[in-house]
Amino acid sequence: MTESGKAAKAGFGATMSEVAALAGVTKMTVSRVLRHPEKVNAETRERVTAAMARIGYVPNRLAGSLTAGSTGLVAAIVPTLRHSIFADTLEGISDVLSEAGLGLFVSSSAYRTDVEESQIRSILERRPDALVLTGLTHTGATRELLRGFGIPVVETWETGDEPVDMAVGFSNREAAHAMTAELIRSGYRRIAFVNGPSESNERARHRAEGYLDAMREAGLSAPPIQVVHDEAAILPETGARAIRMLRKNAPDVDAVFFTSDVFAVGAILACRELGVRVPEQLGIAGFHDLEIGRVVSPTLTTVHVPAMEMGRKAGHMILARLAGSKGASERYDLGFSIISRESSRRKH
Repeated sequence: MTESGKAAKAGFGATMSEVAALAGVTKMTVSRVLRHPEKVNAETRERVTAAMARIGYVPNRLAGSLTAGSTGLVAAIVPTLRHSIFADTLEGISDVLSEAGLGLFVSSSAYRTDVEESQIRSILERRPDALVLTGLTHTGATRELLRGFGIPVVETWETGDEPVDMAVGFSNREAAHAMTAELIRSGYRRIAFVNGPSESNERARHRAEGYLDAMREAGLSAPPIQVVHDEAAILPETGARAIRMLRKNAPDVDAVFFTSDVFAVGAILACRELGVRVPEQLGIAGFHDLEIGRVVSPTLTTVHVPAMEMGRKAGHMILARLAGSKGASERYDLGFSIISRESSRRKH
């Protein structure tokens, strides 16, 4: 077959033999370029890489790794893909894994542990090399399944409870406590908290605990926590509805701490429509430090969390475990920071 004919055959059916023939090397050399490129001289690597690109060759990582028991894939499950809340974490994971030649498969659980369990069972049938989860709350069956399966598991976004295997994140309790204390230092006294459901989400539970602890330590009465039940639908309209309800049912509230920047931005926009001055009449704070909070007016006070760093650390933990290393610590607390902006006033 001529080179033009091989090029015309580009696509899913292209084989390693065709790459080798086009590059003028053996199949073993092509395999070495894919597995250990540093052991092949630059001129040969370039010929093989050009041949693969010309005929559209896609390496079969599964077939090439059967003897090592590796599929070259890592799976990650996040609560939602609708917004950018978890995108930075996924990007951090992907950056690290892709440099090592591993692929990342992503799925969404819609904040439901039963959905997560079903997804994990399906994912494990495909024999991933490792699994990354969000949070530490899972069904009992999920925890037993993961502990018995024997692959590395990294839980992210929390460090407070006992992980299945490894964990990297920050303390949601301490973060919420610090933000509530910041609002109190800024002069607010009747501070409301709008949170997600805590039954299957330890992050929401710990944030509520941190908020309540800070209010109690300051000798302040905490209004009833307002719970957003459809947490997967993270929309500005949700924050707008919460503000309208609070203004109606608790008009003496002088600040609101939201569990999401998306909710908080919606609240700021609703306050503008209602004629409520932020931060003079009502302070507003969020959580996550998303881009939207930096451009809204007034800019949003929030909790900055190390989302990208969590992903990168999770990726490095997986690579270390796959390489046979078991670190001295399998739990990493990356901390958080309070970002004070225009939506909350300072104490004078």
